[in-house]
Amino acid sequence: MKGGVTHYGLYDADGVVIHNSKKLRLVKESTLEEFSDGYSISISSGITAKNRALAVQTARKYLGLPYHLWNDNCEHFVRVACGLIKESTQVQKFLITALGAGVLLKSENVVLRTAGGTAAVVAMLTPSEESPVKSAIILSCLTAGIAFLAT
Repeated sequence: MKGGVTHYGLYDADGVVIHNSKKLRLVKESTLEEFSDGYSISISSGITAKNRALAVQTARKYLGLPYHLWNDNCEHFVRVACGLIKESTQVQKFLITALGAGVLLKSENVVLRTAGGTAAVVAMLTPSEESPVKSAIILSCLTAGIAFLAT
């Protein structure tokens, strides 16, 4: 984890990690040492493949493809290689937190401020590797309704 952001890669069991490198702007293979870049490595409990060999084979098909923060980052890459939904919970959390905080701070409407603040808090409190979208929507609507009824 670097500055609150997790970098994801897929370990092939031979000392190689396949990852979409923000630094190099492409999918590449690296040694564990290169991948860690001096940081500690932890194994994800939420992003796993049913068939590891197939995930590694799939990941290698993407070698050389470009990095893009919003729709082709390291988390997107690993999820796709593992046969999971292509999403980045880190990007979701950032966007919901930023939007919710903006609404909370800029709106003059108490209902909107309540919904925005709730969305921001829910996104920040959502456990790592879980999508905050559904919880943020449900709880924001609930608290906005309560705020509306209270005014």
